Amino acid sequence: MKKNSISIIGDGFFLINEHQTFRFDRKMARSAIENIQFPIIVLDTEFVNYSHDTGEFTSKLYDKKNRDLVYVIQYSFAKSLKEISSRNNKKAIKSITIKRAFNDSDYDFYDQYSKMIKSFLNMCRNKEIKTIVCAGGVNDIKIINQWINENKKLFARKTLNMAFYNKDTKELNASYFDIYHVLENSFSFSNTCSDGSEFYNANNLPKGKQADDMIALTSSKKFFDWFEGVGSNNILKSENEEIHDLCKKAYKLYAYPLQKKMNFDEYKVLNKAIKQVIDHCYNDVLRVLVFLEFIYEFSYLSYTKNSYIKK
Repeated sequence: MKKNSISIIGDGFFLINEHQTFRFDRKMARSAIENIQFPIIVLDTEFVNYSHDTGEFTSKLYDKKNRDLVYVIQYSFAKSLKEISSRNNKKAIKSITIKRAFNDSDYDFYDQYSKMIKSFLNMCRNKEIKTIVCAGGVNDIKIINQWINENKKLFARKTLNMAFYNKDTKELNASYFDIYHVLENSFSFSNTCSDGSEFYNANNLPKGKQADDMIALTSSKKFFDWFEGVGSNNILKSENEEIHDLCKKAYKLYAYPLQKKMNFDEYKVLNKAIKQVIDHCYNDVLRVLVFLEFIYEFSYLSYTKNSYIKK
């Protein structure tokens, strides 16, 4: 998103161009983000389950205990919002991925899956992470909660700071913060694109909390798409295929029977899908980081120090 691109109309009211305006409630945003305990891990995962299984193979990766199997984790650590706002976030994102080499006779999905889980939890423990920050990551958190409860022995000597005891479920839960709470409650946007056309069907979005004649945005992708006129999407990696279709290919790659030899051309197609999923998750994490940077500057800095405001 371009710096020095937003004009001030009034307190909490901003102009992007002749067609687009937005309102921002600084007090509400600060009240929400002050619930974040640092250090944090911003993450996005992708997983396979029965919905990605075309039925080609008799043996299944998933079962009743493990319905959703994560194969890509993109993540970024941060000690403060100020750190996020001052660094190059494109270089602050790392990845854990389950891999499969071409016709590898030693390939074991479950062995890699177990190592991935323990590596992730050990990282969070050693970095003393207190909060997971995500964008609508209910499924992510559900899976991570399962990981935590199945690996309590890892925290016998050193506490996992991001976990707390849930009295209702009598299980450990991960502390998390969903940025959509801030997005939907602190912002209101004109329902317009940079050329003046309608941005979205207003009937399918809630009204803005700050103005009834404006809309609230319900995803980080919509947030970036709305700001596209000021280069918001230029920092993202290209995505040319639906994520569900990519997950189908990922499932096939991981579930392909060892005793059945795979054609190399098919392997290249399936393995390429994993790389595309990595890019997809990278984009989701980068969107969250840029959103947090944006929120920090508009919530805590004066307009004269806010790098997005035209000087």
